Amino acid sequence: MLDIKQIPISEINQNRKINANFVRMKNLMDVKMASYLRYLGTKNAVNRASDYHYLCLAVTDSTAPVNGIDYIHPSVKPVVDYATAVIAKGLMPNGEINFEFVADSEDDEIAARQANDMVSKVVNQMNDPHFILERWIMDANMHKNGMMMIKPIREPIVRYVETQGTNDQLRAFEQQASDSGLTALRQTKRRINVDMEKTLAEVQQLLSEEKKSFAQEMLDSHMNTMTNIEEEPDMESMTMARNEMSQGHLETQEEILNEAIKRNTIYTAKYKLTGYNVNVKFVPIAQHYWICDPTVPEMKDQPFCGYYDPMTIQEATELYPGIDLEQFREHAEYNMNGAYQAGSVLNNLAIHARDSVPIMGIPVSSASSADPDSRQVSIVTVWNKYDIDGDGELELVELIYSGSYIISAKEVEFIPVANMCPKPLPGNFYGMSIAESVIPMQEYNTSAARAEIQLGLLTATPRIGVKPDRLDFEMLQDGESAIFILDSKFDPTKDIYQLPPPSGNLQFLEVAMNRIQQDTMAMVGMTTPTDVFNPEVMAPGNSGVKLQLALTPNQIIQDNTVRNSAEGLKEALWLVWRTLIQYGDDYGVKKLAQKFHPDKQPVFLDYQAWDDMNFCDRKQIHLELALGMMSEENALGRLQIIQKCQSDLYQATQGMVQVGTLTPEIYQKIKKPFADTLYVLGVKDCDTYLPSDDEVKQMIQQGQEAAKNKEPSPSDKKDLSMAALNDAKTKQVQSEMVGDSAKSQLEFMSMAQGNPKVY
Repeated sequence: MLDIKQIPISEINQNRKINANFVRMKNLMDVKMASYLRYLGTKNAVNRASDYHYLCLAVTDSTAPVNGIDYIHPSVKPVVDYATAVIAKGLMPNGEINFEFVADSEDDEIAARQANDMVSKVVNQMNDPHFILERWIMDANMHKNGMMMIKPIREPIVRYVETQGTNDQLRAFEQQASDSGLTALRQTKRRINVDMEKTLAEVQQLLSEEKKSFAQEMLDSHMNTMTNIEEEPDMESMTMARNEMSQGHLETQEEILNEAIKRNTIYTAKYKLTGYNVNVKFVPIAQHYWICDPTVPEMKDQPFCGYYDPMTIQEATELYPGIDLEQFREHAEYNMNGAYQAGSVLNNLAIHARDSVPIMGIPVSSASSADPDSRQVSIVTVWNKYDIDGDGELELVELIYSGSYIISAKEVEFIPVANMCPKPLPGNFYGMSIAESVIPMQEYNTSAARAEIQLGLLTATPRIGVKPDRLDFEMLQDGESAIFILDSKFDPTKDIYQLPPPSGNLQFLEVAMNRIQQDTMAMVGMTTPTDVFNPEVMAPGNSGVKLQLALTPNQIIQDNTVRNSAEGLKEALWLVWRTLIQYGDDYGVKKLAQKFHPDKQPVFLDYQAWDDMNFCDRKQIHLELALGMMSEENALGRLQIIQKCQSDLYQATQGMVQVGTLTPEIYQKIKKPFADTLYVLGVKDCDTYLPSDDEVKQMIQQGQEAAKNKEPSPSDKKDLSMAALNDAKTKQVQSEMVGDSAKSQLEFMSMAQGNPKVY
């Protein structure tokens, strides 16, 4: 498997086949990066124009100053800011990214919930979702696509622990540390004491067992001797055998004592615990540094992609700690060809590190400096599908290099970059940015506004005409106040005349600018000018009332914009989960998994299943969109639906408890429609509002006990007494008819004695 680190390309041993293939791939990458930069030159030029127009900077042949008027009408910036804010709100209801990994089956629900909680912890608490999404969405709105790299940050953990215990307890401590993702290195171990109470108890127990076994051995030996020896036994030999067994018995007792002491000896030991605490960072990639195949729409299918990253040598050593400085200084790329072609140093804008808009007081980085480590180098990170091991199948190789110095080269399983494209184009990787779509409107609005400004200035400024031979041009150029040649021939009535004020009809401009403004809003989905840009994104199963509230003419287009952006966010969430899988054996991931494990064990269930090759890929993600924009009336209606679900379920359950027909299986079927209703409303865990299975069982038991101990009402008591009286009368009549009553028995006795009763 390919794994090359911190070495110049010239020092790689090409006698190995995999290394020779890698060197060929590296040469191919140099050619590809240069050719694809030229291939994407138009894209970068359009994006730079979008940046200039967003910053209201003059652009040649577009909004360049005319007659000294440099006013630029802002059309790009308001639209980009507006769309960015609304899409960010749509992706973050209530300020958080709410999502759920859909379970593959019922058996997968626990693992899916743990994965969901872990990724949510990383995204919403260990990072700032608003900070990440705001910049990511703005990048996508201005530069066709927004690229976000999901980068693991592994921070080394070192702890020094001193503990006491027996050998078994120390081994258990080491095993516990290993299960938690830490490596335990024992530095010292010293014996301090022996637990005599436990030793004595253990010896007594073992000796009693040993005595029983010794007596059984003596009896068995004696029986064997009597069975095998026919003549008279030799007393001397019997005595010797008994002595040998006694001696062995004593040695066994000594071994038992020594082993008991060893097991109960207490040691003090010092350990050095090392591990990694993992966090996942969202690192944006500037679009003008990004390179890929523009004919492949999806990121996961890209055969080749990567980006330039210009930085100083000092920054490179901090970002990649294992760099050999001496060799890196010699073999790194200093000319920054790729960065120049991408427009980062000379043509870039203030929006990207202000390296192309020099400001007084801020130094501009250059290729040479007094400090050698302050020189700029260009580091390339690229992912390429290549048959690196010659087995006939393409492997995904991640290569990080600068010039001829290889920082890292290894085989990977996925490209850790998510792509957000609010306005995609069919069959293309790059979409159409919102900024570039409204650039023509800014140009026409700027021209119209400048015409108004120029006409106003000409109208407000009085002008006079003078014969040229009556002007002193030298004094005029020097700025003197006397500009006329005042002599006897100067005639104010003939040599000076007043110019008529300029006239023009600009009423059509107002109509035209209003029309352009409507077209500007239509480019971002505002087809109905009176409507608002307020996406109420539809989720499956919403009611007709909500559809009527949400789907206005504008909403359909804008809803689609938010959904397109959500695809990139889903991809980023999956990459976070996949990164946690990649480092599932680290201390930080296990600690995070323990917090959300049902039994509080440091086990990441998806990582464990991945290791067993029995896993769910978690590609299906339910993302909650724009629910935070619902009105207060809708929120109150939602709470009323939840309350109705609670009361209806309680009534149905109580009725079945009273008649004794409620079972756990029946309760699950009764509960399911109510749980589905809450799920549509955004309640992922229905037990938050509805009674769980254990609570229902407890309710059934309490109902049965209450029914047993319940006192009957007065009317019930009367009915019960009447029923008992009627039952007694019935039994009396039956006994009289049968002859079992006391009166009948006396009459039978009288008849038997010859004294029958006379009626």
